[in-house]
Amino acid sequence: MKSFKSIFLCFVIILFFSNVCFAATDDKATDVTIDFTQAEKNFIEEHPVIKLGVDPQFVPYEFIDSDGIYKGIAADHIALICQKTGLEMIIAQDLTWSEAYEKAVEKELDVLPCVSKTKERQQYFLYSEPYFNFQRVIFVNEENTTIKSFDDLYGKTVAVQSNSSHNSYLSSYDSIHLSLYPTVEGALQAVSNGTEAAFVGNLATSSYLIKAYGITNLKYFVIDTEEPQSLYFAVRNDWPELVSIIDKSLSSINEEEKIAINNKWLGIEESADYSEILRIAGIIGIVIAIILAVSVFWIIKLKKEIAKRKKTLEELHEAKEEAERATQIKSMFLAKMSHEVRTPLNAITGMSYLIKKTGVTSTQNIYLGKLTQAARNMLGIINDILDFSKIEAGKIELERTQFDLDKVLQHVINIASAMVEERGIEFVLDKSLDVPTFYYGDPAKIEQILINLISNAVKFTERGTVSFAIRAKSAQDNICEIEFCIKDTGIGMHPEQVKKLFVPFDQGDSSINRRFGGTGLGLSIVKNLTDLMNGEIEVESVLNEGSTFCIRLPLETDINTEKMETKRMASDCFQNVRALVLEKSKNVRTLLTDCFRSFGIAAEVASSEEEAMLLIRKASENNDKPYNLVIADFMTPKKQGIEFLISLKKQSIFKQPPKTILMIPISREDLYDEVEAAGIDFGITKPIIPSILYNGIIEIFKIAPPEATEVLIRQDNLIAPHPYHILLVEDNKTNQFIAQSILEQAGLRVSKANNGEEGYLFFTQNRTNLDLILMDIHMPVMDGYASADLIRSIDADIPIIAMTADAISGVEENCISHGMGHYVSKPFEPDQFIRTILDVLKTQKIKEPEGAGQKDLKNDEGLLLDVADGQKRIGGDPQLFYMILKEYYNENSSVAVTLKEIINNKDYAEAAKIVHKIKSSSGNIGAKSLFEAASELQKALQASEDVDIVKWHDIFQTTFVKLMIEIENILESGSAT
Repeated sequence: MKSFKSIFLCFVIILFFSNVCFAATDDKATDVTIDFTQAEKNFIEEHPVIKLGVDPQFVPYEFIDSDGIYKGIAADHIALICQKTGLEMIIAQDLTWSEAYEKAVEKELDVLPCVSKTKERQQYFLYSEPYFNFQRVIFVNEENTTIKSFDDLYGKTVAVQSNSSHNSYLSSYDSIHLSLYPTVEGALQAVSNGTEAAFVGNLATSSYLIKAYGITNLKYFVIDTEEPQSLYFAVRNDWPELVSIIDKSLSSINEEEKIAINNKWLGIEESADYSEILRIAGIIGIVIAIILAVSVFWIIKLKKEIAKRKKTLEELHEAKEEAERATQIKSMFLAKMSHEVRTPLNAITGMSYLIKKTGVTSTQNIYLGKLTQAARNMLGIINDILDFSKIEAGKIELERTQFDLDKVLQHVINIASAMVEERGIEFVLDKSLDVPTFYYGDPAKIEQILINLISNAVKFTERGTVSFAIRAKSAQDNICEIEFCIKDTGIGMHPEQVKKLFVPFDQGDSSINRRFGGTGLGLSIVKNLTDLMNGEIEVESVLNEGSTFCIRLPLETDINTEKMETKRMASDCFQNVRALVLEKSKNVRTLLTDCFRSFGIAAEVASSEEEAMLLIRKASENNDKPYNLVIADFMTPKKQGIEFLISLKKQSIFKQPPKTILMIPISREDLYDEVEAAGIDFGITKPIIPSILYNGIIEIFKIAPPEATEVLIRQDNLIAPHPYHILLVEDNKTNQFIAQSILEQAGLRVSKANNGEEGYLFFTQNRTNLDLILMDIHMPVMDGYASADLIRSIDADIPIIAMTADAISGVEENCISHGMGHYVSKPFEPDQFIRTILDVLKTQKIKEPEGAGQKDLKNDEGLLLDVADGQKRIGGDPQLFYMILKEYYNENSSVAVTLKEIINNKDYAEAAKIVHKIKSSSGNIGAKSLFEAASELQKALQASEDVDIVKWHDIFQTTFVKLMIEIENILESGSAT
């Protein structure tokens, strides 16, 4: 017993002296004196307070907690530096990381204490020695089997925190598309719920947040090619002494202090080394007592930690709910703003459309067009805000539709013309003749990009010229890279402004907003839309000299329409036309010469009235082929163009008066009435768009193009084939009047209801006589959603088109969930409004109005296969289309059974592959309904959403079976004509 007591006493003494030694060692390490130079001591005396810019959400490295206290690995290092140097380091409050970074760049803040080193940042900061390392990794959903390494990210969209070092790192890889998130937590949640495929960040921060937010379905891969990254103090580049002071302070931090910091924030609790104690305890027989004591200690500590973490999780949950409420309020505000502004805009565009139908003069027609464009411009500002909100949420999508680039350019120029006129500057268009005209893509987004850039150029140019050039840079297969360059002679920018050009709400400096106005969103949206289209944007600018913006977009050429238009422009159309151009501008003369050469028209040019008359007399004296087309600039002749062309038609030198075209300045649309009154055949506004000039010549010479297809004629016919009966449910009397007038002009019969309840009651009393319902969403008494639900409870087939001024994400999906399968956004384009209604009527099995007559089976509204569209896609060959249908039928005959079995086995990845294949081939044969159903089913399968999979699989199966029956009938008939 005495022996045991002796051993135990020795054990206690050893522990006592060990602790004393450790304490002495620790105290000695802490008391190390740093040998500062005199220059460093002077710096500390002159700058006792250092201002820091921090990332409030860079956990666990640095962050601001719910009580507003700065914490983290960097914070603990800063505390030691202050202790060792006597410096006071204060945190700039209430700043986001982006704001803190910008202020540090401008030297409003002195140090960024927790950053990685990048080439871009080194031009603004000096760096300390690294004080902490972290590993860059890839996080994916655990069900993702396609991404296993960094190489698998090529060609994909990757989530990343904006303005982070990972953002800079990934930006150097052109083939990786970035989806920027303001927070790491938001990006991780997006990968967890399937919105994003992958996220690149550092392991420690991401792991910390994954645990904090209870995310359980992610896995990660280390980027093999990447060495561990380091954290540094970034110091303003004019304070090298501070860098040296920080380096010496960091080097004086001993190992015990470093371990304590790491254990505190990375979750590895430091514990004493009990191996020797246990060995001694084994000898003296008290190991059990020690283990019990330690266990009790840790149990108590763990309980406290669990309670602390539970409280933290509850606080995080409350914060998350608060953020969700804030997002909901933001969405409600956007919806309200959009609705309130769009409703009067709908009245402006609708009334302008109706006034145009009342026989207005040419000038009044131009002014009405300007009014409509101004409304669209205002709508564009609303769309900028909504688009920015969608871009922030990663919800913006591109459409794919056929479009005419020249019409897009015409819209852009029309919108810009008012600003150009107001500024009193010159606007020059230069479109290369080798640029194709017809494409597939999203014309609205391209128009939005160009309007933003041209509006900016005009806004910031007080004198001189804005030029707009369009070039074809390269072509491969059916993809053509088109370059749009907008150059101005405006205020220009210095390099620092160029660097911040695409930052949302940033306009270089506050004076820009005061002088020129604007939201500061336009260029940010331009950059995001360009990236979304896989394009590029370059900017060159010189302060007080001007700027050049070049956008390069890879566009899919509509080869068939392009070939058809080429045939229409064959030289034999104009073999009897000889033109004379009177224009003082050399650039315009060159452009017109190139145009006429491409049209196959013989043309000469003159720079003055005298030179033009000399050419006319010379042709007459030499018995040459006479000029039968004269195109003159309004400003070139002495008496101006109208008088010149009037007098020219009276010249006895002509056996027959020539056809005449007047080129009108962009700011003088008022001249169109005079052009009409003077008997001039055609007026065209500068800058000249070749296709507009071409169509004008076709019109005045009454030339029938060799290829005028039935499809194009049918697309422009906006008169209903039968007087279908439409129920219009709308509470706004102005919108009601406009919609009724437009519908009746299209040959449709209209009944009205003032709210959802009236609409439902009218439907129940007239169900058999109605063909389609137009349903507003927000109405008193009963809204459109409730009314649609009641109608759907008794009729699942009648088409209901939702009409709403809400344009935020989710509204269209909400309409579909209430049985409104189609959607029209206000303010609507009247022609597009009618076309949508006629398309819906065409695709529905609608009872034909009495006396309508027998329908042609090829155009039966019940058919799912659009034969005309399918044949158009392969050049209009019926025999080849029949062979394609046969191959489609044979290849897919067993798909319905196979797909059902695979989905029942929950092999969603394999099912998505099958549906993707069906989607592609169905779109190519003109089976649009099946294409749409397959698209939605593929999305549901990729997201593993069971409810949506069941819903869209049922729709897909029903549509697929009906389509196969239609194809079978065609194959049995032996012809696809």
